[in-house]
Amino acid sequence: MIVYPYFDGACVLRYDPEASRILGADYWRHMESYDLRLSRRQWAHVPAGTLTDKGSVPRAVWSLVPRDGKFEQAYGVHDQLCEYLSLTVDGKPYRISRERADHLLYVAMQVLGGTEREIAPVRAAVEANRRVLNVTEPSNTALKRELESKWVG
Repeated sequence: MIVYPYFDGACVLRYDPEASRILGADYWRHMESYDLRLSRRQWAHVPAGTLTDKGSVPRAVWSLVPRDGKFEQAYGVHDQLCEYLSLTVDGKPYRISRERADHLLYVAMQVLGGTEREIAPVRAAVEANRRVLNVTEPSNTALKRELESKWVG
């Protein structure tokens, strides 16, 4: 019996110095694809070759909200969800809100064993960011998409 939600693969990242130079910040490349399976019919896909900044967390709060460690996979899913505001439902893209994308970050953190104490500061930062900046549109950029499309694994 399958228990949802779950991750169907590992998060394998490699620092990408060229993408980091071009994009002006540190980026890591997903070396393998994985999904956050929400149900038999619904999932969030992270393709191999996509780039992640491991969560747009200001350096000053890394001690409270670390970018490295057990939540890297959740941050990778959140990056994909925010960049496209889309889930896969019955094999087809399905538009979601940024609020839903943020909620799925917390679900992914729970799947990875996150406690409410660990998730709470992330939730506070993410919710504040969305509200202050009034984020409602996908966050992808043409330059980042171009770098991802040129990757050969």
